[in-house]
Order: sequence, then structure tokens, then C-alpha cells
Amino acid sequence: MAAIIMDGRALSAHLMPELRAHVDELKRGFGCTPSLTAILVGDDPASRQYVKNKQRVAGELGCDSRTVRMPSADATTGALLKVIEELNADARVNAILLQLPIPDSLDRFRLFDAIAPEKDLDAIGASSVGGFYRGQWGRFIPCTPRGVLTLLDYYRVPVEGARAVVIGRSDIAGKPTALILGGRLRNATVTWCHRHTRDLAAICREADILIPCVGADTGRPYLITADMVKPGACVIDVGFRRVGPGIFIGDVDFEAVKEVAGWITLNPGGTGPMTVLALMQNLIDATRYQLGLDRAAYSV
Repeated sequence: MAAIIMDGRALSAHLMPELRAHVDELKRGFGCTPSLTAILVGDDPASRQYVKNKQRVAGELGCDSRTVRMPSADATTGALLKVIEELNADARVNAILLQLPIPDSLDRFRLFDAIAPEKDLDAIGASSVGGFYRGQWGRFIPCTPRGVLTLLDYYRVPVEGARAVVIGRSDIAGKPTALILGGRLRNATVTWCHRHTRDLAAICREADILIPCVGADTGRPYLITADMVKPGACVIDVGFRRVGPGIFIGDVDFEAVKEVAGWITLNPGGTGPMTVLALMQNLIDATRYQLGLDRAAYSV
């Protein structure tokens, strides 16, 4: 039997009216329009696409959104720290997003930690990580894991006690997803894999929930093929890379794996839209926190 398709675009559309209601409440009740500033370094195609999508959805919700762009040749840790310092001090900016990836020459952790905690939209600073590391929500759940959790909840995928395999260890996707799923928020049993993992296929075949977050060329058309998937497993494809002009694919061979899996995300159209939606939820929450309010509630 073919898998249940986890459609991030449809779920995002389902939740958008709830986000609009929260934005309208902030505007009418508090005279405050949520405002996001993204910092984009260089010209990575996937990053440009993500920023474009974020600006589009922010506009649909009636939020303010702008991008500070910096060529890779001009990007130094000091220059970016100055940009972050100015945004931290700007009361008109409710949330700051440092779009990854950034050049390896930059001190990424120093930049992460420089973002004001109440504006740290992707929860990458040390003070933000403590929340979900300790099995609590904290101020923010990082956008990609928050989108993944919403997909799991909406499609009623059993998580507690399930064996989950997460592949990838980026600071905004694989690493926090593994920590959150294995922590007290979801109580899965997690195996966390990466490029040095031996016999990846055998580990994947044991997974009830398989979440590849690689998004890089691994020397093969797809990282995850049908023979690597346990029948009936939930496969959530977070990886995203360009393979041609305007052509993006994920880590999973969707057409083959959907005949084996129990649930599978579209890609594009699965975790991408949910990451953007979660970004807007975090923007709303950041604005609410700065007004002394609790985070917003949703039906999913």
C-alpha cells in the first residue's frame, strides 16, 4: 500500500488563518506589527529560495520583513557582529534570522550567541539551546524541528517510544531535531547519524521514523533509497539541494520510497513550507514575548 503523503503546503494553508488571527490581534490590540530581519551572506541558491519564501509568507500574514545582504567577500565576523548589534538595539525589529549556511571562515558560534535571546528566531544561541536541551520548550523551538513536530502531530504518527533515526548534525536541523525527539517533549529512542556513521543503510532499516537532514551531494542520486526503509516507517525528508536551474530535490527517492513507507513528506512541498510556517510562528511568539505575553496557541 502506498504511503500517506505528508503535504506541508496543505498543512501550512490549514494553519495560516490561525497565524493571521494572532498577527491581527497584535496589530489591533497592541499596535504592533511583527517584524523580521534576515541576514543573508553570499549567494547560496537554497538560502536565496528560503529567504524568498519567508518574505512571501510574511507579506501574506501582514508582517514586516527585510533582508540584510552581504557578499561572501565582505563577510567577516566583525562586520556581521556589527549588523547583529544594530538589529538587537532596534526596537522595530522583533526577530533576527542568520540564514545558514555561512562561510566556514566566520566564527559561527560567536555570531549565534550575539543575537539577543528574545530575538533569536532559529534558537541557535547558547541561551536558546538550553530550553530544548533540557526537554522543555524554552523561548523557541528551532524552525525546522518545529515544522517536523507539527507534521508528526497532524498526521498522527506515533512517536513516543518509537525508534527514530536522524541523519545530519546542522545547528538548525539535524542536531536539534535529534535532541527534541529524544527528549521529554516527544520521548522517542533516537539514533543520530552523520557522514562518519558506519553501515547507515542497516541503521535506517530499523527506524520507525526516518529523518534525513543532509541536503548535500553524497555521490549518489539520493541518500535514502527504498531498500533502506522499514515497511510502514514514517519518512520525513528535510534535505534540500539544487541539481539544476530551478530544480531542487531532497535526500529521499520519493517515488520508490512512497511504495514502502507508511508516511512520507513531499520534497519540495513537505518540510520546507512547514519550516517557513514555524518561522512565522516564532516571529509571532518573539513579538508576544516582547509585549509580556505568552507564546501563541494553535490547533496543531
